[in-house]
Amino acid sequence: MNKRNRVIFIIIIIQPVLDLMTALGGESPVSFGALAKSLLMLFLWLYVVHYLWTKQRKLLWLFISTYLAILLMLIVNIVLKNHYDLFAEINFAFKTSYYLTMLYTAISRIDSKVLNKRLIDQAVTINSIIIGVSYWLAIITGTSIESYAYEGVGYAGWFFSANELSVIIILLLGILLARFQEGPALSTWVAFLLLVSMLPMIGTKTAFIGGVLLLIIYTLYLLGKYRLRMLQNKNSILFIGVVIIFFCLLPVTPIMSNTAPAETKQIQETTEPQTMDVSPLIQKILSSRHLYLQETKDDFMEADILRKAFGLGYAGDYEQEPKIIEMDFFDLFFSYGIIGAILLLLPLVYVTVKVFPLKLTMAKIILLFTLSLCFGVAFLAGHVLFAPAVMTYVAITYIALGLENKMSCNGKAES
Repeated sequence: MNKRNRVIFIIIIIQPVLDLMTALGGESPVSFGALAKSLLMLFLWLYVVHYLWTKQRKLLWLFISTYLAILLMLIVNIVLKNHYDLFAEINFAFKTSYYLTMLYTAISRIDSKVLNKRLIDQAVTINSIIIGVSYWLAIITGTSIESYAYEGVGYAGWFFSANELSVIIILLLGILLARFQEGPALSTWVAFLLLVSMLPMIGTKTAFIGGVLLLIIYTLYLLGKYRLRMLQNKNSILFIGVVIIFFCLLPVTPIMSNTAPAETKQIQETTEPQTMDVSPLIQKILSSRHLYLQETKDDFMEADILRKAFGLGYAGDYEQEPKIIEMDFFDLFFSYGIIGAILLLLPLVYVTVKVFPLKLTMAKIILLFTLSLCFGVAFLAGHVLFAPAVMTYVAITYIALGLENKMSCNGKAES
């Protein structure tokens, strides 16, 4: 491993450590973990600027335009917004910058000849083991953070947000499964078992449903590939055995309590009339996010043309404590406006088109499906685009898919 690879490897494997430090610092954005992530973002941002200036100058205009959208949103709302929480607005702009930085980092790494599959495999395996071991240590020692403050049961380990942890587990599990057909090492099996054991324990439907869909897809692939020859492949037998045990143990896990049928509950009346006609099922899925969506939509419709173009800023027009919708793509649109949202989505579209495979393999299907799950969560429940911890793993998944494409073009695995 050369020096540049070593730096990239270290950056990847310290992510769960930084996330744990951020969680231990509570909600304070000035914890050591948050400060370290800020410095890491600055380092990656400077690297991306250098890379684009020397290798991809045609992308410089896109790079400049996307960060300009953030700056214009801040300026417009400082001037026009009646109530302005400077700290909340700047923090939101920082999270958006992290989203952009990770996308541009993924773009630069996909084009690079430095990275290889083995490095990503090893880094993801180590990350999964760190997260899994710390998670079960938190539960065993009785120091785990609860996944839900009120209704619902589950454990978030030492991670501050169960929702963010859920998406991270889905992304890591998807990357591990994409490597399984190459013959997993013992460490890969350990990482896989730890991640699978967490799916029903976190208690969120995001982790459980996403993880189960990935397990089912890979199980169907194995059954279709080996059929009567299944007994000749020990890894396949072991994998299906793990899946069977997983489903057998579900009744004693928190997710069953959270998904068990319950009496229909009236959603708490709000002082504002509910103008959106939403079915009870959608209300349960969105957890009252549709109410915040309606409020922010009303703010947008009443805003002047400049704020419609460049956004309402963080959480629309608020008078007390600001509260975003927590549906990432809606928050992106209303916060940055029509022009700003288009600019901020362009890098995401660019990197997706860049890695989209012309020839599908099972590994690519798993990675594409994993990213689809991730953005489905972003659409319905948030905690993806504006969550620095999650965006790091989104970038790693994009890089893994890019390496799969590169390997297919070369016709052999990279060493």
